[in-house]
Amino acid sequence: MDRPTSPSPIDRPAKRQCRVSQAPEDEPKLENHPQQSSDGITIEPNIPVRTRGTLTAEFMKVVHLNGSLATPVLKLLDLYFCLWECYVVKSAQKIRLEEEQRQLQASNERLESDSDTLLQLCNVQASVLWDRKRAVQALCDGVVSALEASDLQAYSVDEPEG
Repeated sequence: MDRPTSPSPIDRPAKRQCRVSQAPEDEPKLENHPQQSSDGITIEPNIPVRTRGTLTAEFMKVVHLNGSLATPVLKLLDLYFCLWECYVVKSAQKIRLEEEQRQLQASNERLESDSDTLLQLCNVQASVLWDRKRAVQALCDGVVSALEASDLQAYSVDEPEG
């Protein structure tokens, strides 16, 4: 897939003016006979292999063959670069959002763990307070019982015999 050298929209007009060398060594070579790859697969002739810069070079060939197609070719190339830029921006956004989601997930897991720990501590503290409340209640009940018993003795001692 062809890729612009810079995703900046400021650079687009310069890309329209790219120079294509007419040197034969710069042209992609397609041979008329099948070739055998190292793994034994036969490569058919006239099947262009796309490499970086091939799309632009192909568009330039079309323009050289038919100058009247220059404007549509440039519009198409400009559209391609706009789409590529959008793809790059969207890909970067997706990567950033995935990273944020990963960080949020990790943060949520830490918060959940901290929440569980805090809940356990609260339950322990509630148990301690409940035990203290029972102890205070028992103490109060004992004091009340002692006061009631002492009041009965005081009444029985203070009453005149008659």
